[in-house]
Amino acid sequence: MIFFKNFQKYKNIIHGVLEKKDGSVNPFSNSKTEENILNALKKIGFKNYSAEDLIFADQVHSSRVYFCPSGVGGYIKLQTDGLITKARNKILIIKSADCVPILVYNPKQKKVGAIHAGRKGIVKGIIEAALEFFGSDVSSLVVGIGPHIRRCCYYLRKESRKLIQNNEFKAYIQKRNRRFYFDLTKIVIDKFLKAGVKRENIEDCGICTFCQWKRFYSARKREERPEIYPKKDGSFPCFGSFIGLL
Repeated sequence: MIFFKNFQKYKNIIHGVLEKKDGSVNPFSNSKTEENILNALKKIGFKNYSAEDLIFADQVHSSRVYFCPSGVGGYIKLQTDGLITKARNKILIIKSADCVPILVYNPKQKKVGAIHAGRKGIVKGIIEAALEFFGSDVSSLVVGIGPHIRRCCYYLRKESRKLIQNNEFKAYIQKRNRRFYFDLTKIVIDKFLKAGVKRENIEDCGICTFCQWKRFYSARKREERPEIYPKKDGSFPCFGSFIGLL
């Protein structure tokens, strides 16, 4: 499991990003997925959580964000790629396997958020939609950017390039060896900076899932080498990123 230094200085939040060795998080929550998250919580000293305290997003590469009220938990929020809450002792969970998992904390408002930001969601405005839940002053936001496929490895196929052929995203495409590589990391950071988040409050773990596929799950790697990811029940495994208020 990996953690963000920016978050660790706050004693009222809990967070982490699971590695392969910590167990997978399947596309839909199930008992094994919940068990893996709860075991991860136990490893860092939190033994009193149950499946009823976990909240998953049913990610569909959209710009939809859901604010989780108090008194809810143990369910999947459908058709959503972002979760925000002020409720204590609820764990927000994002699953990913190349897309960008983003964890957010506002120490002034005592709000946390978990965002699934793939290429499609970024283009649709998932980050801007999530920021709306934190109000007009986001300067105090603390942001953690988890493992994802990076510009060293993430090349766009022809159909994908058509979706981002506009001035906003052209600057994040680099042509190398007859392929067009997209910089998800930079566009995510730039969007937070443009919104007013301080650069020192944005922490990027620096890990590429494609490069480190033995440590984290990678959708692009499994496309190229399907034998390394056994397919079970029609789905492929992902890794989980979580955050919650204590």
